Amino acid sequence: MEAALRGDEVDRIPLSLWKHYHLQDRAPRQLAEVTVALHHQFDTDLIKLTPSGLYSIQDWGATIHFGRDDDTPPLAVQPVITSAEQWETLPRLSVNKGALGRELEFIHQVNTRLKGSAPFMMTLFSPLTTAYKLRGDRISGDRLLDDLRQSPRHLHAGLRVIRDVLIGYAGACVEAGASGFFFATQLVSADKLSRTEYEEFGRAYDLAVLESLQAKSRVTMLHVCRQNPLFDLVADYPVHVINWSDRAAGPSLAEARQLTQTPLAGGLSLDTGSPQDVLAEAREAIAQAGRTGFILAPACVIRGSSPEANLAAARQAVAETAWS
Repeated sequence: MEAALRGDEVDRIPLSLWKHYHLQDRAPRQLAEVTVALHHQFDTDLIKLTPSGLYSIQDWGATIHFGRDDDTPPLAVQPVITSAEQWETLPRLSVNKGALGRELEFIHQVNTRLKGSAPFMMTLFSPLTTAYKLRGDRISGDRLLDDLRQSPRHLHAGLRVIRDVLIGYAGACVEAGASGFFFATQLVSADKLSRTEYEEFGRAYDLAVLESLQAKSRVTMLHVCRQNPLFDLVADYPVHVINWSDRAAGPSLAEARQLTQTPLAGGLSLDTGSPQDVLAEAREAIAQAGRTGFILAPACVIRGSSPEANLAAARQAVAETAWS
């Protein structure tokens, strides 16, 4: 894993696999058990923790509808922020209490089970992504774009608070045992923002958080979500590895090699097709990315219902790359 992050030769391509467990993701002990079980079952080299996708806004008063199976994500029932002026009064959270404290216990439970045997990343959502979640669900969250264009001063006030909370929370995560961070941004997309808008409201705050992690994190993975990513705006971020939907959103792994010197992670869809399809997909991804600076991993997240045989096929693909 460390060789891959340095861009050195590896004895085999490393593997990371992660799922959402929506039925367990509010119970730290149970979530730790299933997370570590997945790691042991497929002998992964890097673990991503998958707390509830709305954990970061729960302590700001989010009203959340939780699903009844592992494939149904939580949904914010109504926005926390209902007017642009409310960004000015967004409170600073205690990072050791409430939902944030619950996830620190999750980190502690994982760390206790692993005993240093494998690195694991806690999921952090970027400041602008967190603001998007605070403004509502996937539809009403687009009101954030109105705030950004019509009330930028108010939004900047809220983003500064979110940034500071994230920086403080990252330190608490390291103290709880996290090896690093999966830093997810959902708005680096030409479908949502212009380049100038993302530079002002996204990149500036992303960099503040990421730079604070440099001395703390053994591995920071940037995850770029959504279609039509503005990939070049994040290609130079101070992270160890970049992950995105290379299959669905582009650029391809081969194209990304021309855009950044940062190691890459991805290549797997896993949710559909046969194990033979997954094996072929994994082999093709490895051929695109090469043996150095690459982690075979999901392009986004594995559905809870994804067949275990497909995950085993991904493990077979990396086993094939081992030096004989």
